[in-house]
Amino acid sequence: MNQPEKRAHIQINLGSIDGFPLVTLDGECDAFTAPFIHGAVGALIDAGYTGIIIDITDLRYMDGAGFEALDSCCTKIKAVDGMLLIVNPGKNVENIYEMLREKESCEIERDVESALARLRETKCRK
Repeated sequence: MNQPEKRAHIQINLGSIDGFPLVTLDGECDAFTAPFIHGAVGALIDAGYTGIIIDITDLRYMDGAGFEALDSCCTKIKAVDGMLLIVNPGKNVENIYEMLREKESCEIERDVESALARLRETKCRK
């Protein structure tokens, strides 16, 4: 799972922390790259993971398509009583962060450690 997947202007790293999937995004999430993010996270949900962390520390840009991709993944995981936590939103994606918070589809944590602590408190499957 620790192999980076390079797509256009985004690098999607799939790893794990304490058995939970950790998806790290580096680059730009736009109409071209959002489907790759949606596909990678959707595959984890389809594989039975119900607790997923997405680290967007190194995400430099996100547009509406990126928002829709994350929102769709959050909705999908909630349908199976799971939790997808987005961590470390930077200044470049603060507007998307606010939209996600207002829509209440995705949950936001300040760092990976906080997200991991929340997942440990749940019944989410690793």
